[in-house]
Amino acid sequence: MDHADVGNHHLVSAYRAGAAERLSATTGDRLSGVVFSVGGGEAVDLALKLARGHTGRPTIVSVTGAYHGHTGLALAAGDPRDHALWGHDLPGFTHVPFNDLGAMGAAIGEDTAAVILESIPATAGFPMPDPGYLAGVADLCRERGALYIADEVQTGLGRTGSVWYVDQEDVVPDLLITGKGLSGGIYPIAATLMTPEVHRFFADHPFCQVSTFGGAELGCVAAAEVIDIVTAPGFLDRVQAVGERLGAAFADLPFGVRRRGMLLAFVFEDDHGGMHAMKALFDNGIYAFFASYDPRVLQFKPVLTATDDDIEAIVAIVRRTFAA
Repeated sequence: MDHADVGNHHLVSAYRAGAAERLSATTGDRLSGVVFSVGGGEAVDLALKLARGHTGRPTIVSVTGAYHGHTGLALAAGDPRDHALWGHDLPGFTHVPFNDLGAMGAAIGEDTAAVILESIPATAGFPMPDPGYLAGVADLCRERGALYIADEVQTGLGRTGSVWYVDQEDVVPDLLITGKGLSGGIYPIAATLMTPEVHRFFADHPFCQVSTFGGAELGCVAAAEVIDIVTAPGFLDRVQAVGERLGAAFADLPFGVRRRGMLLAFVFEDDHGGMHAMKALFDNGIYAFFASYDPRVLQFKPVLTATDDDIEAIVAIVRRTFAA
């Protein structure tokens, strides 16, 4: 704070440029355009506006059970049960089932600007994409002139054992959203990454998007440090190893486990099992949250920098809680 503040979005900032350069590098510079926002919802809104502006098409396709934020376009792209509450059923948004490539193919038409997908839908309880599903959606988008937007707010930044989950599926999106952990919990910041072709929209339309606190320099300092940590030699290998350790430690307990890296979900038979599990674990010293769209499921996401002692304590508490 002796050297940086919010900054001014009219002026060049080395802090902002440094964070953007690091984010671009995580994609092999394939998504070299970076625009910063305050939170994930704003970053999603920007991606959807940009998709419409870039393609000249109106329609956005997403999946039932998705959550992309509570701001305007992001809310409309999310599960209908959320935007119906606010009377926010906007025209131009279509929802299809997750993991149904046939339904997705039927929905993507000549008027489709983009498909937006959480790489693994969080609020739906982290159902895993079928092999080839994400790649199939990306192929359909490219065949029909639509953009593919990967929402990696929850699955990105090493959580699944790679910087972005789409890396594991060999998918290169046209745009990618990151947020939440981008500053390690220190400062509100999110980002929309995009291909050079999409990013040229801003050269043609200067200052068509502004955000007073988007790309605040303090947030960019934190974001650059987070990227350096996640991409340090051995970090992602440890995430994979710890994830395997957790999966093995929970394999004999009375619930199903969905897992990629250190992203886990506990799946119970009871309709509200995730809610009951949340309370039981909270009483024993672990905070995890149930999946709002599928309360059978408990989201379980230990901090990626957890030490061996932390992991041992987590395993012991979970096993003791469910043994009781």
